[in-house]
Amino acid sequence: MEVHMRDVPADLTLGAFQRHVEPLLNSLEIVDYLCEKTRNKTYANITFLEASDGDRFLSVYGPHRKPLSILGQTVRCRLSNKGPNPTTLRVIRHEIDERQKRKSKPSVQPQPKFKPLQASCLSCGFHTYVNGRFSFVSEWDAREDCLVVFTKRHLIFKLTGRGIDVRIPRNAIVQLFWSESGRASVTLSYPPTILAGTEQPNGTSQEIELDGLGSVQLDFSFFIDMFSRQQLKPEPRKRLSAIDDDHGLISAFCLVYHFQVITTSIGRHGSGEDFHKKMWNITEREPYHVARADFEFYHASDLPRLGRFGEALTRLSKQLASYTTSNALPFGILFLLQALVYNCYLHPTTVQALARKLLERSSISIDAFRKLFDWIDYPAPESDPRQFEVGGILKQLDAAEKQVQEALLMRAKLFHENDNSVRIFRISVSPMRITLHGPELETKNRILRKFDNKTDFFFRVQLCDENGQDLLFNPTISLDAVYDGFKSVLRKGIAVAGRSYSFLGFSHSSLRAHSLWFSAPFEHEGTLNIPGRIIEQLGDFAPIRSPARCAARIGQKFTETPYSVSLEDHGIQTNATPDVERNGRMFSDGVGVLSLEAAEAIYEAIPESKGKPTCFQIRWAGAKGMLSLDTGLEGSQICIRPSMKKFESSDEANLDICDMASKPIPMMLNRQLVKILEDMDAPAWWFRELQHKEVSRLRTITRTVNNTASFLAMKDIGKSIRLPQFLRQTEAMKVDYRQDLFLRNVVEMVLLKEIKLIKHKARISVPQGITLFGVMDETGLLEEGQVYVTFDTLQGRYSEPPGCQKVVVTRSPALHPGDIQLAENVIPPEGHRLGELRNCVVFSQKGSRDLPSMLSGGDLDGDIYNIIWDEAIVSQVRTFPPADYPRLPIVELSRKVEAADMIDFFVDFISQDCLGVIATRHMVLADLKPKGTLDDDCVKLAELHSQAVDFSKTGRAVSLRDLPRPSKQGRPHFLAAGSQIVIHDKADVELVDEQDGGDGDDDDDDQDGPRHKYYRSDKILGQLYSAVNEDQIWHQDIQLPRINPGYDVFWDEMLVALEQRVAAVADVNWRNRLDEAHGIRHT
Repeated sequence: MEVHMRDVPADLTLGAFQRHVEPLLNSLEIVDYLCEKTRNKTYANITFLEASDGDRFLSVYGPHRKPLSILGQTVRCRLSNKGPNPTTLRVIRHEIDERQKRKSKPSVQPQPKFKPLQASCLSCGFHTYVNGRFSFVSEWDAREDCLVVFTKRHLIFKLTGRGIDVRIPRNAIVQLFWSESGRASVTLSYPPTILAGTEQPNGTSQEIELDGLGSVQLDFSFFIDMFSRQQLKPEPRKRLSAIDDDHGLISAFCLVYHFQVITTSIGRHGSGEDFHKKMWNITEREPYHVARADFEFYHASDLPRLGRFGEALTRLSKQLASYTTSNALPFGILFLLQALVYNCYLHPTTVQALARKLLERSSISIDAFRKLFDWIDYPAPESDPRQFEVGGILKQLDAAEKQVQEALLMRAKLFHENDNSVRIFRISVSPMRITLHGPELETKNRILRKFDNKTDFFFRVQLCDENGQDLLFNPTISLDAVYDGFKSVLRKGIAVAGRSYSFLGFSHSSLRAHSLWFSAPFEHEGTLNIPGRIIEQLGDFAPIRSPARCAARIGQKFTETPYSVSLEDHGIQTNATPDVERNGRMFSDGVGVLSLEAAEAIYEAIPESKGKPTCFQIRWAGAKGMLSLDTGLEGSQICIRPSMKKFESSDEANLDICDMASKPIPMMLNRQLVKILEDMDAPAWWFRELQHKEVSRLRTITRTVNNTASFLAMKDIGKSIRLPQFLRQTEAMKVDYRQDLFLRNVVEMVLLKEIKLIKHKARISVPQGITLFGVMDETGLLEEGQVYVTFDTLQGRYSEPPGCQKVVVTRSPALHPGDIQLAENVIPPEGHRLGELRNCVVFSQKGSRDLPSMLSGGDLDGDIYNIIWDEAIVSQVRTFPPADYPRLPIVELSRKVEAADMIDFFVDFISQDCLGVIATRHMVLADLKPKGTLDDDCVKLAELHSQAVDFSKTGRAVSLRDLPRPSKQGRPHFLAAGSQIVIHDKADVELVDEQDGGDGDDDDDDQDGPRHKYYRSDKILGQLYSAVNEDQIWHQDIQLPRINPGYDVFWDEMLVALEQRVAAVADVNWRNRLDEAHGIRHT
């Protein structure tokens, strides 16, 4: 039964509404129901699983009965005109099942209930030591009433007078110190989230929900009058970069927030008493460090030696700029000096003094200086103040430099610094700050190769949230100010030690990863190279009027190319060859050919471990795509097709290799493929059997060391340090690796990740399946609808390739039911040159339409394709007509594209990219609709997804308003979040139920996105999800026994075993190599 309620206070969130009606329903002994309430709407619904419960509710609060009052507003209740939605009833039944599961688990000790703490002042600053005493220095104060709220996920400072929330995620808190006087300081690892727009209409306030543990009832008499008038829909809350302008001057550099509880209540019943209880409570249960400590409080103006932070930062910037101009210190050191301040390690005044001292000393290497970032800790009462003073820092630098110099040769070997990679500095730009990182090894691209002795003039810049992750979409919060801030930073450039770095470009993959390249002006071969001049040398982009397309074409030169071959040195000729077109279709889209002699030249440039591939993904001049071997070509040549050529370029000297078909890729299912195959009548038992075999295999991995080592080798875990071989050696020496916390956790984490991917992503291996690069049949052997699948089995790691039989062919992402097709696999005759190809799927050049374009709009410029030849599915599935979407017009300008246009597109892409939203909506509707992916709404979403994929090329975004919506809220349970992986003390791994942890319920609003309701799905994805009990697998098969945990036990036994081995071979005095060993350890 569904009960409809009218005149509900519009500003109530769903959570607040539930908390109001829950006591009423509990009093009637009603537990199986679901509330629906949209913020800013004056109506709500309650669906009861049992009609008798609804009747009982209406007998008390229905028409002509006792009025129901919420926040002083009379709410009218009546039987809904329509029956309960079937999906809603499924949600309620699923919640009953989950409730029963939670009852079967060990009970969690309930946390005490606390009201919010009432503070009289909020400050932002830093910790330091004044005359040897641990102190807090305030750079900014808000001397006004403030509520301090500890919720399950956040610590929140509510500046109610300003309508601003300062939200600190629990995992951002490093330490909290509090004193008996009601003061507390909170140290963060990254800045908080600041939200504006929390004040109520007419400047009044409403009930504030806290911890799910009660509330503070503030004045709400205005509601009676306010709700009698038409409500104005409030604007979404706005995310800000600072609380106010003054806070913005230091918020990026000061990550300690201090609050003072109202002192009049300390020692009596009130906020002070709650403060002490709350502090003791979080001391016992929070993962971060909490301690009672006496510390001094200063304002920055009280300490003239340090000075105001902003003024000291200006002085430091001028000092570093002068050192750059005079070459007083290497630029890498100046970069890291600035990073000490920008990353909140040291005060600018301390760094100024450190920089002056470095001028007086012999050179310090970048590797030694980077060790400071591991050595400098967060200031705390028990810490040694000397690690924050110049003298102590210099001593640490000397020790670090000695270690680095002793291990210099070994480091070069370990990190494989070669002609194909280079060390690059990286900058992160987030809503509140800019941080500096690196240098880190980066695979070279065409530009880094061209200016290989000027690499410190190039930066990799990442746009991200404060925690380093992508910004998450939330319909209740406006990120306009954040994205405007990103554009401002990218347009103005970033200043580091006096150099001004400006926007240069980005590749397609880096666009998806929200990263781009910046460069500073430098002189090379007598020419001043500014970003615009560098781009001019890459090719002619002037005819391109689309910012998206222009950025994509320039981006070809930023594609990572691990290997490069000089065409002139190897006598390789470049020729043009025509495309294969028919019926307006391009059968050779993005693929050319190369001769055997040209391939042999490439073999000289790639590692022997790559073998002798026959297909290469390349960049050359203005061309991109694949080159496949054609042994019918004479001499040494490559043939480029018009479809490969994207712009004119004279940069033709080198053939750059992005990737190659050196080995096959495992075939893995995903949720979209599973759902489409189900709608194609693939048998459910086939999916269940594949999953059961995979899970059963994973459950045996930790039973023997050999199983564990083989699994790590297959997943390429620790390959560079030969971890699988090391584990086998530990067994041979009868030393249990599980005694070592790190080794144990590596194994546990890898297995836990695999289980989670199987359960939550339906990532299931298909033994009779493979993933391969696609190329075209140059010989004309294959007829329409035929393919040739060829790959190496790698000594039995993969099944034998299919014979002459039907195969399933697809590619990801697949959302349209026609994105999966059947083809006939053909084996070339003995000696045919098509048989020379390896590790690829060859498509026919014949027919009315090329097969790749039928598979999610694929082409042959580097796309990979999935092939399945398991007879159990190939013989059962039916196919549907492929999608054939019209080409959308490209967004173009009436003038030449400028750097600012590409910057705007880059940020707009981040803000409007909705691929994930569309894919999730597609899964929800495909599960709800009887026709699944064949439903009109799902077909529409597949088309919108295709448009969103092309957004990076067309510049035309998909509007979320165009997305079909389910009639009722409710998601299939296979989309629910699973247990969380928690790492204690940076070491021990634990699997924690998502429901556990924290004191109380969810936060008082929807900052983390909507709280979805779920129903149990009976379709194949639901069956696969339910079949994997990750908690049971974790405790029974993955979590390794804790055998004498401790670093010393394992390594002491290992040392004894190694000594025995060495003694058995010869009388070796290894102790004289200890210094070298320590050097390796510290590289």
